Amino acid sequence: MEYLLLYTEGTDPQPYDPAEGTIAEWIADVDAREVGEYGERLRPGEDATTVRVRNAEVLVSEGPFTEAKEWVAGFDVIDCQDLDEAIEVASKHPGARIGSVEVRPFMVWPGADPDARIVPSELAGRPATGRRYVLFVCVDPTGETDGNDDVDAWVTEMDARGVRLFGDALRPPSDATHVRARRGETIIGDGPFTESKEWIAGLDLLEVSDLDEAIAIAAAHPMARGGALVLSPLWPFEPDADQAARTARGAAELGRRSEPSLGVAG
Repeated sequence: MEYLLLYTEGTDPQPYDPAEGTIAEWIADVDAREVGEYGERLRPGEDATTVRVRNAEVLVSEGPFTEAKEWVAGFDVIDCQDLDEAIEVASKHPGARIGSVEVRPFMVWPGADPDARIVPSELAGRPATGRRYVLFVCVDPTGETDGNDDVDAWVTEMDARGVRLFGDALRPPSDATHVRARRGETIIGDGPFTESKEWIAGLDLLEVSDLDEAIAIAAAHPMARGGALVLSPLWPFEPDADQAARTARGAAELGRRSEPSLGVAG
């Protein structure tokens, strides 16, 4: 069973203590278990770009789709025997100690090959040839409901263009589990990381020439009319580097946008 892990600060962010385990140690454990497929760190919420289509007009705004305080800082796709194993894997991630981890199963489609995987096996070692963005497909109750939400044609086109590296839909937020680790105890709760009326319904990893191309791809997605598409650029890092020093360096980039300014109000 494949799951998406979404890392956020949570409602009670804690200081990082490398003595309790590092990201490099977590990756080594995931590799030893053979449950890891792919993961990335993401730029802060200020660098997210939200795309909506309303009345045939493309509306683009800076920042994530929700006004919630926190946004997704990174993600992993894992393949576990069941939810219990996925929760155990999530609880060992440093993100569970300093914030929280949302564990969400991917959709299992009727007739799907049980051995098929969402992430191509060769992707992890493939060098980037352009800018990579995670495209979060989000449900927005204010969207248009014309019943035309079939994404198969969009997927086929983007796969043929080579701009979509992988992606799939997620189970609804009622199937989400959020995990925190505090003082050696794993704390498990139901639901997604935010109680906002908008929620993440799926994601795709894109590789494009620039933000403008990514926006055009997002605007072409059928869910741009009925929801919101959020583009989050990757924020590369070295897992073996000192996390505390990396966090200190990254602090200077918080609170300001490094992506191109849009000048378009969404």
